[in-house]
Amino acid sequence: MTEETDKLAEHIRHLKDEHHTEEMPHPGKTGYSIAINILTDLLGCVLIGLGLGVLFQRVFDTTHLVTAVFTILGGIAGLWTVIRYAIALDKQEDNNNEPNASI
Repeated sequence: MTEETDKLAEHIRHLKDEHHTEEMPHPGKTGYSIAINILTDLLGCVLIGLGLGVLFQRVFDTTHLVTAVFTILGGIAGLWTVIRYAIALDKQEDNNNEPNASI
């Protein structure tokens, strides 16, 4: 390699090392942001289920029971999403607390 490419490679290595050692806050790690994520996931699924129920009711001229079923299914989907999110956060926390996790 030439002298220029060696300097450039060294500069890149230096920037990478500097980037990895800086303490930067990770988005989504605060309790408030976790609560907002869970709330929006849960409410979003319920509202999507409700919207689909109302849509089916108007398009296919069905009873209110279909709307209720879709709303309940949306709630179940929201709870499932929240459970998966909590499991992923727990696994991530376990990985961060292990010794030599950064190696």
